Amino acid sequence: MNTVRFGLAVAATWLLFVFGSTFWHEALFGALYDEWIPVSIERLEMPIMYFLITHIMRALVFVYVYHMLYKGGTPWIKGLKFGFLMGILTGLTVTSYYGDFNITSPGWAVMEFSFNIVRALLAGLIIAMIIGKRGVDEAPIE
Repeated sequence: MNTVRFGLAVAATWLLFVFGSTFWHEALFGALYDEWIPVSIERLEMPIMYFLITHIMRALVFVYVYHMLYKGGTPWIKGLKFGFLMGILTGLTVTSYYGDFNITSPGWAVMEFSFNIVRALLAGLIIAMIIGKRGVDEAPIE
C-alpha cells in the first residue's frame, strides 16, 4: 500500500473523529446529552488529550482494517459497507456503557449507537476514497 495514502486516510479519519464527535455531542445534540447524563458521572473538564490519542488510535485501526479487508470492487461501496460494519461494532461497544454507568435514559443508548453508525459510515467512505482501488494481492502496508 502507498504509505502516503495510508497516512492521509488516517489523518482525514482522525479529523472526522475529533470534529465530528464535537459537532454531534455539543452542537447538534448537546442539550439532549446534558438532559440524559446525570451530573454525578459527567466530568467537569473533558480529558482532551485522552480523546485526541484514542481518536488517532481508532483512526489507525479503521484504516488498517479497511485495507486488510478490501478485496477489490468499487471503493465507495466497499467503504460504506465497511463503515456500517464498524459502526455496528463500535456502537454495540459504546451502548454497553448504558448498563455499566448510571445513565438512566434509553435515548442516550439510541443516540450513541446512531452516532457510531453515522461516524463509521463517513469514515469508511473517506478511507475508501483516499485509499482508492488497489490490487487484491497487495500487502496492507509496504
